[in-house]
Amino acid sequence: MKVFISDLHIGDGSRTDDFRRDKELLKFLEFVEREAQELVVVGDLFELWQAELDKILFKHIDVVNKILNLRKKLKVTYVIGNHDYIPFVKLVKANVGIQIEYRDEESGIVAEHGNRYDVFNRYRNPLKSIKWPPGRYFTVFLAEMERLINPDIDTWFKNTMENVDEFLREAALIRNKVTPSSKEYLAKGGHFGEFEEAVRSHMRKGAKIVIFGHTHKAQLDVMGDGIYANCGSWVDSVDPTYIAYSGNKIVLREALTHKSIKSLVV
Repeated sequence: MKVFISDLHIGDGSRTDDFRRDKELLKFLEFVEREAQELVVVGDLFELWQAELDKILFKHIDVVNKILNLRKKLKVTYVIGNHDYIPFVKLVKANVGIQIEYRDEESGIVAEHGNRYDVFNRYRNPLKSIKWPPGRYFTVFLAEMERLINPDIDTWFKNTMENVDEFLREAALIRNKVTPSSKEYLAKGGHFGEFEEAVRSHMRKGAKIVIFGHTHKAQLDVMGDGIYANCGSWVDSVDPTYIAYSGNKIVLREALTHKSIKSLVV
């Protein structure tokens, strides 16, 4: 079985850290160790837009060690996202299982984080660019407000902008953990229109299954001649989810109970 997870946004334990599921994640990783042959992290494992890596490792050392130890027992691939792009992009060519994109030609699976189809959170050149995308400026700003004012600054910030044009308000709230997935955003030409075209582009090149993260919206749907799946998230006060693939079946599952939410035959 192949297991795909994304968007844990593990932080440094400060007021800006939205990850509070160490015990649940450790239990989940034990399940992966028993039942899976492969684990693919589809981006944003760490929250490096708001925290320093050494502080994250110190705060969540048990989780980090568990993931590292898994590599001794099964294949682990780390597909980088936008919130953990630096420094991990520097290791893409180091042959240590860190990639911009995951491909399994045998099963026809392509998995990537998906931020390059998001105008606010894409890097101009995925392998070379170190210039911040616009989304990071908003993220850093809100992180500082969380530290100085209130950890629920997202709600406060949105309320202060009630009279601002709706599209601009949504854009200002881009931080990946607050994704602009509303119908109104799409109606105004927002970047999520690029996601469907990206999926279809992969399928035109031969992919049977395309798996993204980034949107924090768990999904499993037939699209064109293939299947689109999204791993969902482990933050935002939602029930964490994951994608499991085995044989000719792909399943969207609850991560804590492993209950099937939806399944499709490939």
